[in-house]
Amino acid sequence: MFTATLYAQGAQGAQAGNPLVSIGMMVAIFAIFYFLLIRPQKQQQKKLAQSIAELKKGDKIIVSGGIIAEYVSDKEGGRIAIVKVGENTKMEIIKSSISAVVTEEMLNPPKKEEKKDKKAIEDKNQIKEDLEKAQAEDKKE
Repeated sequence: MFTATLYAQGAQGAQAGNPLVSIGMMVAIFAIFYFLLIRPQKQQQKKLAQSIAELKKGDKIIVSGGIIAEYVSDKEGGRIAIVKVGENTKMEIIKSSISAVVTEEMLNPPKKEEKKDKKAIEDKNQIKEDLEKAQAEDKKE
């Protein structure tokens, strides 16, 4: 019993390490978080602020509540935007509540997926034809 206590006390002293290593690890983790999380989010916010500043009459926007509207004009020095929601319906919103400016790319995404789908269908049809040929040859033998 006394020996177990001595072994336990000896293990505590062996744990001490270089404090520069732990500080270096913390700096490395912060750098990873900065480049993977913080920096891209700041760039995205900057891009959104720029697109909000460049709004023109007729641009489509998405408000943070999920409402899709058409930008009409500014009010109170550019802090409030007047948007058109329906044919005869206009609303005043705070510009900071704009979550996205709808672009042509958002409305009409590239059709690369259709080409992949067509290729997959062609591949499936080719496999079916090959399978049918193989089954017909097996029946002949």
